[in-house]
Amino acid sequence: MLKINSRYRNTRKKTISLTHEGHDELKRYADAHGLSFSAAIEALALVGMKADLTQLLVPLLNDIVAKGLARNFNRLAKLSIQAAAESAMTHDLTSMLLLQLIRQEAEQHPEDFEDHFAVSHDPTVEPDFRIREVYNHVRHLARKRQKRLMSQPLQQLLAQYAQAETAGEKSESVATEVEEAGNG
Repeated sequence: MLKINSRYRNTRKKTISLTHEGHDELKRYADAHGLSFSAAIEALALVGMKADLTQLLVPLLNDIVAKGLARNFNRLAKLSIQAAAESAMTHDLTSMLLLQLIRQEAEQHPEDFEDHFAVSHDPTVEPDFRIREVYNHVRHLARKRQKRLMSQPLQQLLAQYAQAETAGEKSESVATEVEEAGNG
């Protein structure tokens, strides 16, 4: 009922006079609620005449909720994109490290380097059993950290992410300065 688009063709023109203070208050109200000036006057007038508040406020509340969801959706979309980018970077770095490890094994054991990568599940085979224990321990710590991060409020995660980003930018600038000093 009070949405600007739905009101446009269903209105009648009327000229009114307002005090400067009243005009400014109505303008602030209209801006704060995303209404046209006329819709703000109509809403407040109908409320003053004790009209059915549910019918008046539902479109207004609907609009406010929709805007809030849109703002948070963008934030969540941005966080998801950043998480995907971090995941892709982690995948690339891990792949690079694995390839380097395979290269080292191929150089040290050119004939059977593939056999050096197999890690048995048999608890009697050493050092494979210890390797799996260390792997499971590190994986458990990583999952514990993940659960702790997921239980934190979004604002706290964003603050930590911003701090990590700032620290990363500082370390990159220091590395660049050291590189430039070495080249100079």
